[in-house]
Formats: sequence, structure tokens, C-alpha cells
Amino acid sequence: MKTTGSGKIFIRRKGKLGLLIEGDATASGPVEEEDYFIFLTENFLNLIAGSQGLEEVFDHRSPSEIIEEITPSLKAKNDQGAAALYVDFHQENEDDSLYFREQEEKISFGATVKSYWQMMRNSKKTLTFITALILFLVLLWSVVLGYQRRTSAGARNKIKLARELIGQKLSTAEEVEYLNIDRALILLSESKEELEKLRKEIGNKRKEVGELEAMIQTTENKILKKDMKKYSEFYDLTLDDKNATGNRIYLDGDMAFILDNKRGAVYRFSLTKKSLDKNLMAEIKSAGLAAGYEEETFFFVKGSGVYRIDSDSKLKKVIDNSKNWGEINDMYIYNGNIYLMDKGKDEIWKYLRSDNGYGEGISYFERGQAIDFSLINSLAIDGSIYLAGDSIIIKYTSGLRDGFRVDLPVSKTNYTKVYTSKDLEKIYLWDKSKGTIFVIGKTGEYQEQINSDILSKGNDIIVYKDIVYILHGSKIYRID
Repeated sequence: MKTTGSGKIFIRRKGKLGLLIEGDATASGPVEEEDYFIFLTENFLNLIAGSQGLEEVFDHRSPSEIIEEITPSLKAKNDQGAAALYVDFHQENEDDSLYFREQEEKISFGATVKSYWQMMRNSKKTLTFITALILFLVLLWSVVLGYQRRTSAGARNKIKLARELIGQKLSTAEEVEYLNIDRALILLSESKEELEKLRKEIGNKRKEVGELEAMIQTTENKILKKDMKKYSEFYDLTLDDKNATGNRIYLDGDMAFILDNKRGAVYRFSLTKKSLDKNLMAEIKSAGLAAGYEEETFFFVKGSGVYRIDSDSKLKKVIDNSKNWGEINDMYIYNGNIYLMDKGKDEIWKYLRSDNGYGEGISYFERGQAIDFSLINSLAIDGSIYLAGDSIIIKYTSGLRDGFRVDLPVSKTNYTKVYTSKDLEKIYLWDKSKGTIFVIGKTGEYQEQINSDILSKGNDIIVYKDIVYILHGSKIYRID
């Protein structure tokens, strides 16, 4: 027999009633003729005034007589959780064969349930079978509990070892971060591997796994300067034009050039003065790119060429569409020269400015230096040219590929835009899918991450004096 929690088993044998076992306990032994067992909960025992009350209620009555006597009293009380099972054993002769009848009366209040079980009518082996079955169940219970205890103890030991090892790695990572960021990143990676190993061994439902994961994340955020940044609204274009909306934004000095091809407009917006003016022209509705240089505005129209709007708002096409072009998908102006990134032809076309306008486009690359542009999304120029896209950033100087290398703390990136200029000391790599800007030095060293919800929603970004400006529809937001 087995009890657990508030369970109790009483036995009446040879006219005497006593408590056999209670709580978390087991008992075994032979069943004798006329034995009477009572399986009950502590709630039931309390309702009938304890062991003394049970003795008085019992008093040589049959199970059915006991039920009839105590049912009215129990129904008048709060009998939730009160239950009892009465079992007695009788030996009877029938056709010279011996069998046992187990008689069961079960009480569950508020409803009284009376049921009788007819046991097997076999041979004398019935009692032996019952005893063996009880012993087997007790053994099975003990084995299961023992296995659970061993499993739980093993899990606790694995968690303890993992916590110590991960704690050491994270502590060392924080110590070496300033002088050796690469070593710190390796230690972070090893900590995550240890956690994943623990998760496979003990499962993902233990609270300790979540605690270790949070501990790793906190240290990673500290080392990588990976904080969620707040953003604020800087300007709303609809204050000057209620129908304004932006597709692309380009910066020259403090002047932002914002393309709105739905309206057929390019807005010129001063970040320092917050002043706005615009050029409205039908040709702009077909524009895909816009840029600016000093007092002039430029925009690119697929299948037509590059147009310029001068300081007197006069429009002129300065570069005709070329049969050599493939797919032009970015434009940059540096020292008055126009650079067109041609993703279709794996080329950057450079157009030099002269007193007579712009001549024929020439390849920026020296012979044999061009690369596959299928993964490239953006370019930026600070004297050198930076190309960035799906997990790649490449630097060229004077048409030759630079030995430029960037070690970021994440392996999988997709740069929507690379941004820098001759006025900035940093390079900004915008991954819109992550809502992140990775900030690196001009020699490729990792510095920090900028994370913000607005970065996963914006249409385009620029950076002025280390402040990030995000164009999102008609509004410009900033992250300091």
C-alpha cells in the first residue's frame, strides 16, 4: 500500500481499529480474512471528529450502515475534498471452490456513491495475485520516484556547473573587452554554446535556463554597447505641404534633399535652421534617386538620365541615358562629380564636372578591380568609396580595392545602406531588417550598435554631426 500528501489508511483486524500508514509512506503484508481497510483523506477524518469519531462510527457496522449514518451529517458541512473508500474481505464457499469478494463502498461528498466490486472468482491463487500486484505497484512507484530524484539531482548538478562556467567566461569577456574585443566576442559565443548544450540536456522549461540566457544577454549588451535608443520627431513635412511624403533623403553639408516622386517634388530642408523650400516639376514624378551639391539639386530618371535644378530653379538634363547602363540603383556626388552605381553592369560610372558640364562616363575601377554587385545595395564616398549590401562591405581608394576589414559581433547582416562623408569620422551600416545601425571606425574597428524601433520602419537615413536622422513618410526623426 502507498499513501501520499494527506492520505491515510486505517485497518480493522480482529476487532481492533488502528492507523496503518499516512503521509508519504508505504506498507506491505498478507491480507487476512475479515480484514477491513479504510482509505481516506484528512478532510474526511476531520469531519467525523478524527480517529475517535471513526472508531465510534465504525462500531461493527457494515459499510452501507456507516454511509447511511454519516451522510446527513457530512452534507450539512463543507465536505469539499472529503472522500473515503471502505474495503472488507470475506471468504465464502461456493460449489466447493474458494473465492474472495472485495466489497467497496466509496463516499464522495456532496454526492454519495455506492458501488460494489465483484472480484475474480478464481482459485486460491487470487489472494496471492492481489498481494503480488500490490507489491509490484509499490515497487514501480518507488522506481519512478527514484528515477525522478536521480534525474532532478543530475539536472541541478549540470545547471550548477554550467552557471559557474558561463559566469567565468562572461566575467573574463568584460575584463578583456576594452583591449581585445575579438576575444570578448569569442567568450560570448562560447557562453551561448554552453547554454545551448545545457538546454539540450535538461530541456528549455527550467527557469534556470532563462536566467542564464538573461545573464548572457545583459553582458552582451554591455560589451557591444547594444542599447535600445529612444527617438524623437524632428520635423514634419506636412507643416509646409500637407500632401508631402518622402522616399529618399540625401545630405550635403547641413542641407537635406528629400525626394517625393508622388508629388513630383524635391524638398530642400536645412537641419540647422529647420527651413524648407521645394521644387515641383513633372519630371520628378519619374525620379528614383535624388542628391544635392551646394545650391543645386540632382535627380535620376530611369531610361532618361540625370537632371539638375540650379539655384534659379531652372531644370536641365546634364547626363543623357547611356546604352552602357544596366540597373542604376544609387547616386552620390563628391566634389561636384557624379557617381552612379550600376548593379546591372557591376560598375560605378564616374562623371567629371567641368565648365562645359559633364563629359562621358568612365569606370571608377582600375582594370580587374570590379566585383559582383548582386549583393550590393548602397555606396558612400569620403574620398574613398564604400560599397555595402548583404553581409558585405568593401572599400576602394583611387579605383583599387583597399585592405579594409570589418569584424562585427554578428555573423548575418544585410546592410540596407552604408553612410559616411568626409565630415564624419565614422561609418554607419544600416540593417533595416534588424532595426540596427552598426557604427565602425574608418579603419574598420567596431565601436557600437544603435538599436531603435524606428530603424526597422524608416525609408532612408542620413547622419549629421553624429546624429542619425530617419525619414519615415512625411516625418523626419532623430536619434542622438
